[in-house]
Amino acid sequence: MEIILAKNAGFCFGVDQAVKRCEELLAQGRSIVTLGPLIHNQQVVGDLEKRGCRAVATPEETPEGSTLVIRAHGVPQAVMTRCEELGIEVVDATCPFVARIHRIAATAGEEGKTVIVMGNPSHPEVEGIVGHCVGPVFVCDSLEALQEQMTNLGDEIPCVMVAQTTFNHEKFQEIQSYTKKYYTNIDVFDTICSATYGRQEEAAKLAQACDCC
Repeated sequence: MEIILAKNAGFCFGVDQAVKRCEELLAQGRSIVTLGPLIHNQQVVGDLEKRGCRAVATPEETPEGSTLVIRAHGVPQAVMTRCEELGIEVVDATCPFVARIHRIAATAGEEGKTVIVMGNPSHPEVEGIVGHCVGPVFVCDSLEALQEQMTNLGDEIPCVMVAQTTFNHEKFQEIQSYTKKYYTNIDVFDTICSATYGRQEEAAKLAQACDCC
C-alpha cells in the first residue's frame, strides 16, 4: 500500500506559534496555564501537561504566580478585561489571522454596522469573535441560515461579514456570490486562513487520486 502524505500536513502558522510560545515559557522555568486546551490536539496538550502546563476554564482559576496563555483561537474582549482586573500576567497567543477578525468586528460595531459571522456558533474561535463585537452580531453556519437572517434584517441595514478561519472555502465562495448579487449594503471580508484553503483544496485532490482516505 502506498501512503501519500499531504504537503500541508502539520500545524498551521497560528497553532505553531502558540505551541512554540508555551515551550519557550516552560524552557524559561515559568509556571504557565492555558485558558482552555491550547489546540485541538490531545497528544500535544498531553505532552504540555506532563511538562507542567495545564488548562484552566476561567481566569479566576489561574494559580497565583502563574502566567495565563491565551490559546490560538482567541477569547472575547471581556476575558482580557477580566484578566487585567485580576492582575494576571497574560501571554496572548491568539493567531494573528484571528486577531485581524477581532479588529474588523470591533471596528464594524463602532461604525454602527451589524456583524455577520459565518462559522460554527459553538466553536471557541467564533465565540471569541462575537465577544469583540460592540453592536448587533449574528452567527450563521450555512447559506440557508444567512438567507433567513438577511431576510429579517433587510437590504438597508449596513453589515460586515467575516468568516471563521477554518470555514469551508467553497461554501464561502457561494455565500459571497449570493451576497454580492442580492445585497448592496454589505462588506464581505474573506478571513479564511490561507492554510485552511490550501488543506481543503489538497484534501479534495487527494480524495480523487486515492482509493481510501
